Order: sequence, then C-alpha cells, then structure tokens
Amino acid sequence: MIEIGNRGSWLAVGFLLIFSFLGITRDLWTPDEPREAGISREMMHSPGVVPTLNGVHFIEKPPLYYWTVAALFKVTGEPSVVVARSVSVVASFLTLLLIYFWGSRDYSRTVGLVAAAGMATSIQFLMTSRWIMTDPLLMLFTTVAIWAGYDLICGHKRGRSLFLFYASMTLALWTKGLIGPVLFAAGLLVYLVARRSISPLWSLRPFLGALIMLLATAGLMALIYFDGGYEAVREWFWVNHVQRFTDPQGTGHEQPVYRYIEYILIAVFPWWLPLIALFKPATWRDSAAADHNLKVYLAKACVGMFLILSASTTKRGVYLMPMLPPLFLLLSSQAMAWWQRQSAGALGGAAWWLQIGMVAVFALLPTVATLIYLQIVDPVAILLLLLMVMLLLSVIIFSRRGDKPKAFIALASSAFAGVIILLLVTFPHVGKVKDMTPYLLQVKQRLPVGEPVYVTGDIDETLRGILPFVLDRDMVELELTELYQQSPECVVVQDKRAGETAPQIESPYQMVHERNYGPGRYFALWCHADRN
Repeated sequence: MIEIGNRGSWLAVGFLLIFSFLGITRDLWTPDEPREAGISREMMHSPGVVPTLNGVHFIEKPPLYYWTVAALFKVTGEPSVVVARSVSVVASFLTLLLIYFWGSRDYSRTVGLVAAAGMATSIQFLMTSRWIMTDPLLMLFTTVAIWAGYDLICGHKRGRSLFLFYASMTLALWTKGLIGPVLFAAGLLVYLVARRSISPLWSLRPFLGALIMLLATAGLMALIYFDGGYEAVREWFWVNHVQRFTDPQGTGHEQPVYRYIEYILIAVFPWWLPLIALFKPATWRDSAAADHNLKVYLAKACVGMFLILSASTTKRGVYLMPMLPPLFLLLSSQAMAWWQRQSAGALGGAAWWLQIGMVAVFALLPTVATLIYLQIVDPVAILLLLLMVMLLLSVIIFSRRGDKPKAFIALASSAFAGVIILLLVTFPHVGKVKDMTPYLLQVKQRLPVGEPVYVTGDIDETLRGILPFVLDRDMVELELTELYQQSPECVVVQDKRAGETAPQIESPYQMVHERNYGPGRYFALWCHADRN
C-alpha cells in the first residue's frame, strides 16, 4: 500500500489546482459554450431572473449559474472566455477536493487521491470540467449533498451536515432546476430499498426538508413569474421538467432508454477495469466489512441517478457529471483493494496489462489521430508523444519487476500526461478548425462603428450567443424582405443546409468572405457594394 503523508497530501492538492486550470484559454466551442457565454453576458448588462438570449427569454435553466458568471464579468470589467470558464473549473476543482478529503477520511489518503486522480483523468470530466455550462456547478452541489447526507445518516456533525445538505440541495435547484434535488432523492430511495428500512430517512429531517425545498421551489417560480410572466413559468417547469419525461419528440436529444450504458463507458474511460469489478458478486459479499455501508450508499446513489437520467427522453454525456464523484470514490476503493491483493513479481495478470493498454490508448490515440487527420507536423507534439511513450514503457518495466509503488505512480503520471497533451496540444489544433472567434473578428473589421450586427438566414442559438459575446454588440435578426427594406451596410448570413448551395443575397450586396465550420455552420459576410 502506498502511504501519503501530510506534505504529499498538500502537494497533491496543489497539483490538482494547477492541473484544473490548464487549457482554459481556448475559444468558445459549439454547441453549448456560445449560448451559455452569451446568456451570461446579457445577464451582466441587464440583470434579472429570467435568462435571455439576444433579448429573448431563454428559461431552460434557473438563473444561479448565469448570475455567478455575470457577477465575475462585473468584477473583472468585461465578459471574457477565461472568466466564464473559470466558474466550471473552480466548481470541478472543489468537487475533486471534496472527494479527496471524503475518501481520505472514510478510507485512506491513497483512496481519496486515487478517486480524485481517476475522475480528473476520465474523458467526461476532462471535457466538461473546462466547458462553459451549468453541469460542473450542479455536480459540486449534488456532491456536497451526497456527502452531507451520508454524514447525517451516520450521525456525524448533525447541525453542520444538515445545513450543508439543504443549502446544497437548494443551490442545485437554483442551478439546474428540480433535477438537482431529484437526483439525490432517487439515490436515497434506492439506498432505503437496499437497506429494507426507512430509519436512515429520519436523520435527514424529511418534513423540515420538504418545507425548505417547497419554499425554495415556490420562491424561484414566483421570481420567474414576476420577471417573465406565466409563459416563462410554464417553459421552465412544464417544458423543461415534465416534458423531458413525457415528450420524446419535443425536447431534443432524444435517445433510447439504454443509452447511458454507452455514455458511462465513455465517461469513465480509461478506467474500465474498476468499473467491471463492481459487477462481481464477490465485491458485495462481505457485509461485515467496515466500509460496506459506505460502498452500498455510494453504489445506490449512482444507481438512483442512473435510473432517473435514463427515464428522461433527453440524454447527453454531460448529464452524468453529478454521478461521477460517488462513482469514482467507489471505483477507487475497489481499485486499491485489488491493488493490495497483488503479490510480488509480475503484477496483476491480464487485468493489469489491459489497464495499461487502455491508458496508452487514452494518452496517445487522440493526439496522433488529430495530427494525422489535420496533416500537421508539430515538433513539440511529437516530442511530447515520445516522452509519453517513454513514460508508458516505464510502467511496463516497473510492472514486470513487481515494483508496485513505482508502477502505480508511473501509470497515474501517464494518465495525467495524456490529459496535459490533449489540453495543450490537441485542443489548440482542433480549435483552429472549430473556433468561430477568428472569423467573427474578421467580420468586426468590416462593420460600421457603433451599429448593431444584422443577421439573416437559419439563425441558431450558437450565433445568437457567440456573435454578441465576441463583438460586444447587439444582434438584429432580419428576414430577407426586411433586409432589403432596411438596407444595412453589412449583414451576416448563417446557413444550415449542409452540402447545398449557400443562400445568395441580391445586388447591391456582395460577399466579402465566407467560412464553413461543417454541417449547420456556414457563415458569410455580405456588404453593400455602394458603401464599401
């Protein structure tokens, strides 16, 4: 067993903090970031309860996340991608910190560190923790609720735990709606069924809790009503809650009920081996073990979340974020128990070598594929890939020698190095063909000073968010007939018809430049020939 002292503990926390902020300077990526950044910008300029996108109510989510980002914009003086992304980064780091200290307290420092490191180097967390969206903040609040709920069930620090529990549940509600409290409630219900007892429920003061959540929900709905009227309340509550379960066609992202099985495999990659171990009956056989109740609690929290998410017709990998912290805490406890059972000599047999292979795929394949696909010769990337190969070879050498501590550290280092290469090499290269900001800055150079940006065509949420955010101007949407009547100096055209001829604007307009970002992402700038 690898022991971690106080100094090592704080070094690990410092490393996780620095690691969490890597790669946050990239530009806005579709589909979510432009919309969320644009809404936050509008919240800064026109504070309110109901979020807006290009001046129109956009009430998919409550306002807490947008308030937070808008407040940081105010403090820093202007909207920026780094400031907006820092909300997700800080929330994700605090979540890593929480599972590290929770694992350290109830298992060991090693288990806590493995849980944090495993989650930090998993595919879904890697992507979403640095994404401008609400889910990392929701994950932080649901994780606090799961942790405080377990302390209440075990009778630890009731006053503090009760406050943290209902405060985090309320904040989850105000971040993404009823799904926040419901995710925890579903896990608790599955846990009570597994225990065949409702006695743990009384530790949570359920009647007080029901009153708190009723007041929090009613207060939010009242504020939405006063700011946006009945239609805003209906859109928030009915369309974005009830119809997520009852209207497969009308809510978007429709997926079959089993889709989260696939999404979980993607989300936890490259750490499939501990996940597979959870399905072995022997994992749950020792009910007398000191950690059995915590294992059951974490497992049932994951099962409850999985069932609720699967029942919804809208399914995306990012929705799994609240499930990752309890899942990785559970995975780390199983992984370290397996690691302790390994004897001297060559390590682990086929399972260990398969895990090494998955880390190698995770660390090397995305960057190699990106360089080949984009036909890029990047000396820095090639050097880093060679260093990664040497690091993986060290894992193999230490494993064959039976040097468990060094093999373990080399494998973890390989996973972190793979993430660093993705963030500092792969993402910037992908960004050159994905980022819309450089094109919009070209547009800005041709626009008359002080005028809004006129747009026509198949306008979507991405353009409504990113164009005002990058150009810091209002956006005016026009039909073609309105365009000729108002005759602005320049107009941006968006077209979604992949593979078809782009829409043409009649004289006296001439195309200045165009850019195609793939299906549904064609843009062109047309300017009045007589004024340019």
